[in-house]
Amino acid sequence: MNSKNEDKFIKYEIHEAVKLYLNEKFLRCVKKVNPNVDSKSIVDRATRKPIEQVLMALDDLDEHNLEQIEQFVDTHLHEPGIEIIRAELTDWVEEPRFLKNIQSEELRHFCTALNRVWLDLYKKLDMSKLEHECVTSHLPMRYPFIVPGGRFIEIYYWDTYWTIEGLLVCGMIDTVRQMIENFIFFIKKFGFIPNGSRIYYLNRSQPPYFAQMVMRYYDHCMNCDHLSPEAKQEIENFVLTDAYKCILIEYRYWTRQKSVEILIDKRTKRKFKFSRYTVSTNMPRPESYFEDMHTASECKTEAERKKMYCDITAAAESGYDFSSRWFKDPMNMSTIQTTDLIPVDLNSVLYKNELILSTLSELNGDDLKAKLFKRLAIKRRYAINKLLWSKENYCWSDYNLKTGRLTDHFYASNLAPLWFEMRPPSGVRVSDIIAKHRGVFDGYDGGVPVSLLKTTQQWDFNNVWAPNQHSYIMMLLKHDPRMALKLARKFFNTVFYGWKRSGMIFEKYDVHVPGERGAGGEYDVQTGFGWTNGVIFSLIQIFKDELLQPTTI
Repeated sequence: MNSKNEDKFIKYEIHEAVKLYLNEKFLRCVKKVNPNVDSKSIVDRATRKPIEQVLMALDDLDEHNLEQIEQFVDTHLHEPGIEIIRAELTDWVEEPRFLKNIQSEELRHFCTALNRVWLDLYKKLDMSKLEHECVTSHLPMRYPFIVPGGRFIEIYYWDTYWTIEGLLVCGMIDTVRQMIENFIFFIKKFGFIPNGSRIYYLNRSQPPYFAQMVMRYYDHCMNCDHLSPEAKQEIENFVLTDAYKCILIEYRYWTRQKSVEILIDKRTKRKFKFSRYTVSTNMPRPESYFEDMHTASECKTEAERKKMYCDITAAAESGYDFSSRWFKDPMNMSTIQTTDLIPVDLNSVLYKNELILSTLSELNGDDLKAKLFKRLAIKRRYAINKLLWSKENYCWSDYNLKTGRLTDHFYASNLAPLWFEMRPPSGVRVSDIIAKHRGVFDGYDGGVPVSLLKTTQQWDFNNVWAPNQHSYIMMLLKHDPRMALKLARKFFNTVFYGWKRSGMIFEKYDVHVPGERGAGGEYDVQTGFGWTNGVIFSLIQIFKDELLQPTTI
């Protein structure tokens, strides 16, 4: 099948599948069979029958007849995930090269066990499991992929950055290339990378880390002593052609479709286009349909309800779903206002992406574009420091478009500009910012909490998440190496102790008790776990046996 016909086929398949998986009657009916079922499992079921037959049966279904509904489910739907199967890793080895630098037998044993987890997380889409004209909610994929684990049996966008960190440590360059190629496929087909590889994620993305994934892959390969000059040349050609073009496409998506112009200097009338998380939708998220219906139950008008669904879905696009960061009242999710906020971390990511585009343009010999993106990065840095810097809190904060004020509370994102090596406002030293917030870095046994507000949301106190820890540690390595090591030991210990007790790696942990799983949110804590594995491998490569020593320095 040529590329043009393939595009038509993919569009047709997705168009037909959308009729089922975004159908509110379908969601309501399947839920009635088991009221306690995870909403996501409803939309993760491929069809047993051709989609046309399924839609006709659904149309004829009496929504109030449980016996009919049970028969419909048994006849027309597979169990969740039947079409996603374990794949064979071709570049996995039992003992990766980095292990030769580890002296501790205990640490080597842990690394070996953690390395085996990749074998369980590597999946592929197997459409041979389905009959002709049957559909799945899973998007077409070019290559197999690493999933986070647990209920998350598909690829997720921003998770993949930290997963790649671990894969590179383990020497799995080919697998990383496949992950990047899958995202290139998405960008070429959709103009952006969806939240995850599901049809119901096509109305949103996630924090745009693709440029950093590509650069991480490129830098690693160029410094790899066991790659041939020919292999390095092929990788460079790939990065500077296909990957570069897709980084540019995604950059335009975020700066053109998800931006709003704001006056940042009244005296000079200077304006800047900041990006934000925003989604166009008029319904609950299919994978969390009933949870969203409940959250919106107090809305008085259809307009209020639609705005809430947009704000909920935009918070999911942020990756921080959910956090009091997005709420007007930190304790009440029904006050969610995501689309009214200019997120400091999103704009910091885009600052980093502009610098990467400048670097890649220079490598391509395009000095004009290199200078253009450098200027854009400088302008964004100025705008972030002008609008989002809080003198009172001595950090950056999100900006509320409705109130014209910065948000009050501390969140991990408040220091995001430092993660991406952005200089603070004139007269402010990075060391002083770190000193001001030392209590956040140093005050808890399990790592740095994602916020200081105790709520029922998973992206709030008292949860510790791998991506935040990695971002903080990499930043501190440049400015306070002793504190970086101390924080690395804390997070390593919490993951290591948890593994020793349970044999599992969790997606989030408790800030107070090393090894204790986190809590809160829409679902039970998941195991696996892609980005936690990746971060731990990255820390082991950097700090080696020093991680096993006491956290006091």
